[in-house]
Amino acid sequence: MTTFNELPISSEIMKAVEEMGYENATDIQAQSIPCILEGKDVLGRSNTGTGKTAAFGIPAIEKVIPGNKFPNALIICPTRELVTQVATELRKFSKYKEGVKIVPIYGGQPIDRQIQLLKRGCGIVVGTPGRIMDHLNRRTLKLQDVNMIILDEADEMLNMGFKEDIEEILSMMPADNEHQTILFSATWPQAILKITEQFQKDPVRVEIKSSQRTIDTVEQIYYEAPRGKKANALRVLLNHYDPDLCMIFCNTKKMVDELCEELNKHDIKATSLHGDMKQEFRSRVMEQFRNGTSPILIATDVAARGIDVDDIDLVVNFDIPQDMEYYIHRVGRTGRAGKKGLAITLISGGKQRGAIKDVIRYTKTNITRHALPTSAQMMEANRNAFIAKVKEACDEGITEESIEIANALMADGIALENIISALISMNYKNEVIDIEEEENVKRYASDFDAITLKFSVGRTHGIQPGNIVAAIIEECGMSPKAIGRIDVRPNFSLVDIAADKVDIVLNNMQRTTIRKQEVMVEIDSAPKRKTNRRDGAKNNTRDASRRNNRHAGDGSTRRGAKRPGNHDKSVRKSAKRKAK
Repeated sequence: MTTFNELPISSEIMKAVEEMGYENATDIQAQSIPCILEGKDVLGRSNTGTGKTAAFGIPAIEKVIPGNKFPNALIICPTRELVTQVATELRKFSKYKEGVKIVPIYGGQPIDRQIQLLKRGCGIVVGTPGRIMDHLNRRTLKLQDVNMIILDEADEMLNMGFKEDIEEILSMMPADNEHQTILFSATWPQAILKITEQFQKDPVRVEIKSSQRTIDTVEQIYYEAPRGKKANALRVLLNHYDPDLCMIFCNTKKMVDELCEELNKHDIKATSLHGDMKQEFRSRVMEQFRNGTSPILIATDVAARGIDVDDIDLVVNFDIPQDMEYYIHRVGRTGRAGKKGLAITLISGGKQRGAIKDVIRYTKTNITRHALPTSAQMMEANRNAFIAKVKEACDEGITEESIEIANALMADGIALENIISALISMNYKNEVIDIEEEENVKRYASDFDAITLKFSVGRTHGIQPGNIVAAIIEECGMSPKAIGRIDVRPNFSLVDIAADKVDIVLNNMQRTTIRKQEVMVEIDSAPKRKTNRRDGAKNNTRDASRRNNRHAGDGSTRRGAKRPGNHDKSVRKSAKRKAK
């Protein structure tokens, strides 16, 4: 273990480092700082949470010429959040260094203000590729004195489509100006190595082995929820773990917004963060998360770049990331600064069981499966929590006024146990969140005008009613209340759907899969189904013959039609009458 005292850094930075509470340097810091200070190009590979900012930031500060008008170091980051984070960290390290000014530049912020700051002079510029290009084109950013250019999260910048911008910025560095090129990345894909070959001179490779990743200090578990009920399962887990600070990751902006709305609807205070939001709002969200005002943050991977909070005690993968490296980035946001962390992944369905196995193989860590609590366990936990709350109120919440009210009620002849029971009824609601899969359910609420749809899968395909319900909810985003009776036959299934939802099901369920079987859906035009299954089977052939004769040439919906046209109105009306 290398201490900061052993590194060749100035007393001013050492004083700031000690004030920040750091004593030992991380591996990436211990190996990179001396090389960069010697003037060498460095190609660094290390994951999130290993201290990369200090690894390149401290040498950058050391090489700033105080009072110089034009910057000596240019740091390029993929996102606004990471720019802000890096600039904040560098200001802490340079606290006792006189004449070192740091200017962050990024989109979503008035450019005039940035131009003014650049004109006043600065030692280090930290910016996103797009905004750096904007200033270079305006000639408000000068590179003539830059002796160090740093690419942070280089692989992420390439993934985000900044390859051309990065190459152009690197190409604009004055040829007669001796400078270092420092590149840090979590991975080294071929595109990164090409940039290295083109723009770096004999770079020193600093690679931190995976055994030193921050996720090794994090407990990792996964829960399996029925399809369509992952949000319910998340609510249960948030209630169970009750985290002080929690980050929840989704793969898409749409899912971030939907999940945030779902949690808030159930009085779980959550905020969202993704690239479509204005910078002012994003900054406010981040500040609320850091100070604990909004303890649950739901984000996409790209938007979460640059979020560096040491006190996150729970990370939730609501979606399994498509890129395995994202899993490491996500999980690495908890269990920092020597603290224990917990990472939970939610899955549903067979494909996702395979995906979690892939994550285990890739990360070489143990991700254990835990069972979601049952309804009885949730009710018991809620009851115990309420009792504890009442006991606490008895110790601290009794006032003279509350005693007077109690006495007044008893003076009116109301028994004490009745008063207590009434107060409990007013304040105690043991709501159980529905997360259990309904394997054998055959009938759902159907107090609506229904149309019967025919699904091309049945018992011989291993289909049960719960499979169909879950698939409709997942693919169509519908409430289970819009699904009525389900009759699973050997080779097909008949499902009653609320009339106003039929088009949604027909459009969204075609060619989807239920238990690995491709599904075709059409409006069922058979006579009303018999309650007795054997009678229904007996009449199957006769019914089919009647249907064929009745509808021959009338243009009714056939197998494979994506949605009914106007010619189906008579069929729908007939189906409505039968459903009634």
